[in-house]
Amino acid sequence: MGGKNTMNAVTRRGLVLAVVCLVGIGFADCFISTSLQLQTGSSALLRQSGMSLRRAQGAASRAVFPGRSARGCRCSIASGEMVETQEKTASRTAISPAEAKERLQKLQDADQDGDKWNKEEVTTVLDSMKDGENGIVWNSVPMLYRRCTLNELRMLTRGTIKEGTLDLNGDDDMEVLNISFYATLISSMFLSTVAAVAVPDMPQLAFFRGEILRYVITFGIGSLPFAFLGAGLSVPGLLQAALIQGRRLLSKEFRQRLVYHEAGHFLVGYCMGLPVAGYQANDSILNACQFFPPDEGIAGRLQYDEVDRLCAVSMGGVVAEAMRFGEGVGGFADLTQLQGLISRATPRLDDKGQQERVRWGCVSAYTTLKRHEKALDALADAMMAGATVAECVELIERFGRDLRD
Repeated sequence: MGGKNTMNAVTRRGLVLAVVCLVGIGFADCFISTSLQLQTGSSALLRQSGMSLRRAQGAASRAVFPGRSARGCRCSIASGEMVETQEKTASRTAISPAEAKERLQKLQDADQDGDKWNKEEVTTVLDSMKDGENGIVWNSVPMLYRRCTLNELRMLTRGTIKEGTLDLNGDDDMEVLNISFYATLISSMFLSTVAAVAVPDMPQLAFFRGEILRYVITFGIGSLPFAFLGAGLSVPGLLQAALIQGRRLLSKEFRQRLVYHEAGHFLVGYCMGLPVAGYQANDSILNACQFFPPDEGIAGRLQYDEVDRLCAVSMGGVVAEAMRFGEGVGGFADLTQLQGLISRATPRLDDKGQQERVRWGCVSAYTTLKRHEKALDALADAMMAGATVAECVELIERFGRDLRD
């Protein structure tokens, strides 16, 4: 009897334990199912929210001033209060182009050791600009590369850039060099002949008695072509600077070409988000628009989007010349430098790919400069007068506002 009661008690306990386990399993199953349903619903909601934000972002980018990408529209899935807070924070930190000019000028004036005027500081100031409810010119041109043939290049630039318009082989420099050499040769022949006949004897001179003076002058003038060739071989930079200075003194058009060339680099780079470190547009030796170094990857490699941007900026100078004077003659040095940059692209580009990207760079530079043609003219005048980088930035934004109005 006692053993039977014991068995019944064990059985009851086992049944109770089994019931408790079944109930627990049921609750756990309901909890897991509910959690999975909530996760699935949340994922669907996140996807729907992301799609809605992407649609809204695309609509906003299409509504932005034509030619300007919707920068600063990086959206994360957040509540309405967070988005509103971010907008309020952005509105508090936004500055006008005039304030950006003052900040850039202070950075440049305070740059004693080269640690203030750097890419990070300048980019931060430019990125914080906002012109009311309108967009700004800085970093307003997106890079949308596509393959481009010679016929498409001529068509997209309305015939401004075609075969023979741009001198990318240095033919103009070689022509100037040849003319200068032959002018030196003919002048030396004529002047040495005149000196051999016209220079009199100077008996009163101690070291140049008799025909010695005539010989020295004649030989010196006759040796000028050899001195010209020697300078070209030993100090080509000095010879080029002398020839450039001579052309600047003799030709007003050449002076304007130099300034428009550098203004084209400046404006295209500014519109594509490359901050300018400095420029020399009215210098007798070196004329250049200097940008901060591009963002490099591993082992100094460049991504395609960075290469496309550099192609447009490099071609901006010679394209500006072609727009203003009908042809561009200063592109040889730019193309030589660009080839060194393209060789660092990853993955590597073959010859055909390099040519296509250079052509598309010409198209991008042309469309940018054509849209801001008045700003280009004003920028060239300002650079001719020696305006600072900060003043040039404010000028570009002012003409961009006039274009929007």
